Amino acid sequence: MSIPPRQLLPLCALLWCMGPALLAAQVSVAPSTVEPAAFERLALRVANPDPSPVTRVRLEIPDVLTVLGVDAPQGWAWLLTPGSDTSAAFIVWSGDSLPQGAFREFALLVRPASDVRDITLVFPASVEHADGRTVTWTRGGDARPPTVSIRATTGLSVRGVVALAGGALGVAALALMLALHRRAG
Repeated sequence: MSIPPRQLLPLCALLWCMGPALLAAQVSVAPSTVEPAAFERLALRVANPDPSPVTRVRLEIPDVLTVLGVDAPQGWAWLLTPGSDTSAAFIVWSGDSLPQGAFREFALLVRPASDVRDITLVFPASVEHADGRTVTWTRGGDARPPTVSIRATTGLSVRGVVALAGGALGVAALALMLALHRRAG
């Protein structure tokens, strides 16, 4: 089947416009929103629409997150490289491959800093293919990087609720004791 030249231009324009959207769908981080100071499980989701298998995945970690643990799918290994004054921390997963049409989740347990609120974290990422190509999701890269928002407020933990209730009980007991002492005196 051949495509007439006058129909080829609109088809090429459509594919050119869809290219970034297709790349963006290949790498994402979930959930899209987290709480300050909460223990959060993040999942880097990687899909491979390319005929060449993905052999290496790299994710940069924003400096307001503390990485508490990393997990890898069976057959994959991970390496966490701490950040420095000049570079962000990053995790690399390698050792297996992700064939065309497949996807994997690469998990990490993080804790956002308690004083960070109402911001969007950027997670630059890249995947390397068996044929040597690297596709990047960074500012200025092949597609926009995945993001996660930190909510503006924190919720109370069970410990926090118990501590507040205990404090309220203590204040109430003190007020009762003062009232009884005043009445007796």
